[in-house]
Amino acid sequence: MSQRTALVGKFAGLVFVLTASVASAQPGVPISATFNVAFTASPNTGGTTYCGGTPLAAIVEAHGVGTSLTVPMFIQVNKTLTPGGAMHGCVTLTMANGDTLNATYEGTIALPDGNNFSPFSGSLTFTGGTGQFRNATGTATFTAWASFFYPTLSFLGGTSLPVQGTAFYLVQGSVSLGH
Repeated sequence: MSQRTALVGKFAGLVFVLTASVASAQPGVPISATFNVAFTASPNTGGTTYCGGTPLAAIVEAHGVGTSLTVPMFIQVNKTLTPGGAMHGCVTLTMANGDTLNATYEGTIALPDGNNFSPFSGSLTFTGGTGQFRNATGTATFTAWASFFYPTLSFLGGTSLPVQGTAFYLVQGSVSLGH
């Protein structure tokens, strides 16, 4: 391993530790994060729900990466949605050390425009997690854009499933670590 790689790794760990220390010392620490995810969506023929929601028309699973305060993290989203309507589901954010922060997910999504982009927005309610986030609470809002690229709009007349695409999130809010 090069000295630069080792130094970058140590710096990233230090930033995470400092961020965690600040978060545990203050209630309602601000969150400002961006995430890029890849997703698949298919019809919800089995009535699947996530985090106590109602069974909406489509099931979506998304995985990706992002950062908050220079701390890298993974994101997993499981939700149901109605195209051009409501969304509900669960989010898990996983830190580099394996600690997780869980949230419920509520929002709305527009139908795709002529270029297959859909804006969507909503809120996250933090419900705990593991490690330093075991008793975490708080809320955040998100704004995002989805781009559907395969197959072109299956739900609106295409025949192949699942729909695949990418989405880009901006998340802002605060979290308290109820230690």
